[in-house]
Amino acid sequence: MKLCAPVPVFGRFPLVRMTISRLVGQDVIPIMLGHEDEAEAIAQDLNVEFIRISNNPLGMKWNAGFEACKNYQADGVIFMGSSDWASDDYIESVKDALNDFAFIGMLGCHFADVGNEVRLMHWPGYQRGQRQYEPIGIGRVLRADMLEKMNWSPFDNRISSGLDWSMYLKIIKLSDEIAVIKDEEQDIRLLSISTNQWNNKHKFSQHWDGALKSKHINNELLKNNFKDIFTLL
Repeated sequence: MKLCAPVPVFGRFPLVRMTISRLVGQDVIPIMLGHEDEAEAIAQDLNVEFIRISNNPLGMKWNAGFEACKNYQADGVIFMGSSDWASDDYIESVKDALNDFAFIGMLGCHFADVGNEVRLMHWPGYQRGQRQYEPIGIGRVLRADMLEKMNWSPFDNRISSGLDWSMYLKIIKLSDEIAVIKDEEQDIRLLSISTNQWNNKHKFSQHWDGALKSKHINNELLKNNFKDIFTLL
């Protein structure tokens, strides 16, 4: 199965380079989307497609990447931001699952923050309310036939927030071939990264301080599949 990953970029250039290199090494086709010359230079260095596009609205930016994946005859598209990493086994498992499911996602993920040290948290995902048991945005995979039904545009071009929920509402209307994977605290398969060098949309401090229900995890676990994160220290 051939996976494609549109990756919108805005700053975070050292991490962007690592994110794109990681996808290439996992046999995923990345497409970078951004408006900065530094981002385009990274794309040229790594020999990946770069689409020059403004950062807002984000719905339009993401859709441009999904539409570009169609040109690669991708069997599926994985939803990963420039600060999101997946383990090798997660990539391989979702490729296999595309044989049976049009949409695949996980209930939770891990968050890492790089400062004077690397701190690690596990978040179990949406546990209550309207979004209970909705798969998180990171690592969602949509099969090509579902994307065809969406005209390869899973988002409203006009929006810059609420993208995950907007996509999910479309998905559940189009198919019941949905696989939701329960993640494990001690098995890091999806990782969202923040550092004190930039602000991440996922506010790490809210997880660390308990405002969002999460659990502190020993960062030694990162050395199994995500050891490159320690080079950001």
